[in-house]
Amino acid sequence: LLDEGETDWKLIAIDVNDPMAPRLSDISDVEQHMPGFLKATVEWFKIYKVPDGKPENQFAFEGEAKDRDFAHEILLDTHHQWKALMDGREDAGELDISHVLVSDPAKKLSPE
Repeated sequence: LLDEGETDWKLIAIDVNDPMAPRLSDISDVEQHMPGFLKATVEWFKIYKVPDGKPENQFAFEGEAKDRDFAHEILLDTHHQWKALMDGREDAGELDISHVLVSDPAKKLSPE
């Protein structure tokens, strides 16, 4: 999604405990097992700000959902950006991160 000219990634995920989870391991599986779901989701993201007087949102990739490998790369990249911001390697600009605390998280992402 391109929100006011900036990339605003959206991730479509499913709870591993959902009964559909075994059948939905990549985005192509969604159209196969839930026809129309992706189209309806794109349409919703396109118009959800219109009632507030904002224009319709635009999409990169012509609104086409990307696959699991692409999503994983974006997830890792944004995590690395966040981590660099939190440990001071990136300038926070006007963003106040002084009250953000992440100590001893239950799970950690691998640096890979």
